[in-house]
Amino acid sequence: MTTGLEVTMYPGSSRFDPEGQSWRDQVVALHTTLREEVGAVTRRGVPEPGQKGTVEATLLALGSSGALTAAVACFKAWLARDKTRTLTVTWTDDMGAEQRLHVTGDNIDQASFQALTQALGGRSGDN
Repeated sequence: MTTGLEVTMYPGSSRFDPEGQSWRDQVVALHTTLREEVGAVTRRGVPEPGQKGTVEATLLALGSSGALTAAVACFKAWLARDKTRTLTVTWTDDMGAEQRLHVTGDNIDQASFQALTQALGGRSGDN
């Protein structure tokens, strides 16, 4: 059994310019909170299909159910601050297929992150 789950996170907003300083400050605040609550947060450029260059992605290594719980709490709190915010989280499941979860600030509920929680449940030894 593989321990932990690596997820890639892409924050977005329909209100803010992704290149604007205000938006960058909001994303930095999310990264800071995740780093404090979850631990290692890595940012790197990843290729975007059909585009030249890369898009910055945030990678989280969620090695336990406690780390996942903390990450989901951070995600929910960040999304709740502005209903125009979005968060896309991707990971590779046990079968090697990429899974994607897209949540917006105006549709978060208890079940929003259920797929991500279940994905870690199958990999972590401390469920």
